[in-house]
Amino acid sequence: MTATPVTTEGTRRLAPSRDERLVPYCLIAIGGLGASVLTGQPALAALALPFALALALGLRRSTPQEVRARVTLDADQVLEGDLVTGRIALEWDRRYDAHLLLHRLAGVLPISPDITPSWSFPAGTGSAEVQFEVQAARWGRHIMGEVWLRLATPSGLVMWTGMVVSGPTLRVLPESDRLNRLLDPVESHAVLGMHRSRRLGDGQEFAELRPYTPGDRLRDLNWGATARHRRPFVNRHHPEVSGDLLIAIDTFTDGSVSSTDALARAARAAWALASIHLQANDRVGLIGLGGRTQWLPPAGGRQAKYLLLETLLGVGGELVSTSTSPARHVRIAVPVSALVVVLTPLHARSTVDTLEWLRARGRSVAAMMIDTRNLLREPESPAEALAWRLWSMELEQRKRELADLGIPVVTVADDGPIGQMVSALRRARKTPAVRRGR
Repeated sequence: MTATPVTTEGTRRLAPSRDERLVPYCLIAIGGLGASVLTGQPALAALALPFALALALGLRRSTPQEVRARVTLDADQVLEGDLVTGRIALEWDRRYDAHLLLHRLAGVLPISPDITPSWSFPAGTGSAEVQFEVQAARWGRHIMGEVWLRLATPSGLVMWTGMVVSGPTLRVLPESDRLNRLLDPVESHAVLGMHRSRRLGDGQEFAELRPYTPGDRLRDLNWGATARHRRPFVNRHHPEVSGDLLIAIDTFTDGSVSSTDALARAARAAWALASIHLQANDRVGLIGLGGRTQWLPPAGGRQAKYLLLETLLGVGGELVSTSTSPARHVRIAVPVSALVVVLTPLHARSTVDTLEWLRARGRSVAAMMIDTRNLLREPESPAEALAWRLWSMELEQRKRELADLGIPVVTVADDGPIGQMVSALRRARKTPAVRRGR
């Protein structure tokens, strides 16, 4: 994958704020000078004088400070698990103590300098440039945090604190396993592809042997059969055609590690399915089932792959909580010819309702259930064990509901090769074998 550096930069004027020592210093200085005047004792004025001088020196620089910032990433697009190196460059006009913090990182894990990237610089620096490293943890489009800066003079009583620039956007692509088989389309199109058509015509896969009839091509003659039967026989083949595949990803999550992991697994499976079917000249579309439905109609070609990737990254950046978003159905005009493959952990009841709605309207639907129960911790009490059993029973009940409607469901118990999932789904749909793809 070609690495392209990406940079964001900006200039921000930080407003001053008072140091926590400001009020005590003011009280001591005013109180000491006032007491000296009232009592006529110069010693009290001498005691208050250092605090008064500190106030005068500390408050003489209380105007807004201008900070110039730049954040650079070595790559704008990586795969899950890849390491990304970034640099932060800051410039300010005067000599201050500085503390820098990279805050609100999403979709990545900080590797260095620490779990919470932060740096401190002594007075007199005037500018700073630091380096950090993160690991791409979750697919999607992620903004690389916010750069916060605090400036202060060593003896100053005023600080300048604020967010100076947001990081660039990092596109994290889901890892995709190589597929050896393609899902059979519901209805094929007259476009060269890699699926075997039930009709006979031009193609690579042998279908039948029959006697020669006028109009057959001479190159289809089977010379061995012709010699045995002493009359001409020709070979017939299955033409290779394309089909429509619509991938639906369930983006509802309860915020737990298991649901986030399920979405990551679903993304990898979706990208693998889409990539191999687009290579086979199929038309591939994408639906994001969540609080805001995202819909990409089936299309083929290089541009379709780019649009599908952008939509997939958008789906990954919008995890939707089942506790805060109301359940609702998807109302999309799904093409009749499309096979709808839904990647879901079945955590949200609304997803089951959506599948039932599509099936009731004659659409061909199949489901891959991303089972994350193995990621849950072992029950530590009878109450937790009971809750785990009830939750397992609920998932099994939802699977039975789908099976009763004629929707095949394949359970994916771990993050195994996507090819195994496809093979299991093909067996569940009881479709004829197809020629192996690339």
